[in-house]
Amino acid sequence: MKRSLRSILFIGALAMGANSLLIAQTTNPWFEGWYRAKFGRPSPTEQARIDAAKATEPANAVQTDAKPGMTPAPVNTWFEQWYRDKYGRPSPTEEARIEAQRASVAPRAEVPAKSAKAAAPANTWFENWYRDKYGRPSPQEEARLKAQSR
Repeated sequence: MKRSLRSILFIGALAMGANSLLIAQTTNPWFEGWYRAKFGRPSPTEQARIDAAKATEPANAVQTDAKPGMTPAPVNTWFEQWYRDKYGRPSPTEEARIEAQRASVAPRAEVPAKSAKAAAPANTWFENWYRDKYGRPSPQEEARLKAQSR
């Protein structure tokens, strides 16, 4: 009896020690991803790490790898390809990156307000819905653009 009780206690202590090693990890990427997805912000421990890193970073540090006017390429190309296949257009983040790149390369000429207002379609909701669903302008919009270019 004493022998089995000792072995049970020993095995229990060993199991608790092994579990405490798993719990005491400094980072857990799965938990961080879950917390960020659920709450939209980093967990308190991750936020403390970020704040500590910002505090130790020199105030006059300059990023040498970032060039002015250049936006980084997307890291998750699988998601971009999937989004383009499903919706027929780039994802919102990719659209923003492309637009920022276009704006930095060649600034657009300003269009007078009267011609921009006259060229705008009457039903923007339908145009936006059609473009989001099919990835191209609606037939009415194409006809309007064709007539405008003549």
